[in-house]
Amino acid sequence: MPRAKWNGTLIPVGEFLAREPQAEGLPDKVPCVLMIDSDNVLQKVIVDDKLIREAQRCREAWHSLQELGGIHNSHAERLLARERKTWEEQRREAEPAPGAAAPAAVPAAAVAAAPAAATGAMLQPAEAAPEPPSDEAYIETPRCTTCEECMHINNKMFVYDANKQAYIANREAGTYAQLVEAAESCQVSIIHPGKPWNPSEPGLAELIKRAEPFL
Repeated sequence: MPRAKWNGTLIPVGEFLAREPQAEGLPDKVPCVLMIDSDNVLQKVIVDDKLIREAQRCREAWHSLQELGGIHNSHAERLLARERKTWEEQRREAEPAPGAAAPAAVPAAAVAAAPAAATGAMLQPAEAAPEPPSDEAYIETPRCTTCEECMHINNKMFVYDANKQAYIANREAGTYAQLVEAAESCQVSIIHPGKPWNPSEPGLAELIKRAEPFL
């Protein structure tokens, strides 16, 4: 799109991705990127919906990797807050009562080590909750990236919680084949199909084999 046709509806892709998704209807803004054409003229190039969806998927996968490393990880943040609270309580208990003799000075290295220990604790992966038996189907809900892949397969079996993270509401609301398909399509491999519950479902032998990597 040449400069003469630029208007307020064109916004950078990064800004478009940061916007809240529109519930319905056509978007009021159009994502674009700046590019130089063969005549060395600056143009704005409109990015289509397919590329935007792929960018969203890549961003969600990156956020999931960050969480595994302790960045923006709610478990790590809670652990850090707990460590800070414990350190503050220990510091207050060590303070002398009014009128009491002052204690010997604490080495500076020890004082510096306390916050460092808390920071180190934050960087450690959060302790994993005990996993259900492999016979039971389950989802590692805290790691869900809200990609909606499983919802497209069966939105009666898979449901979002208050944080818009998926869990299995009722595995019998669908088939074992749908559960295995959801496990295979999950971007972060957090769906575990368990064992079949309906022995008469067709193609179970093949489905069980496909489910093995996710048990």
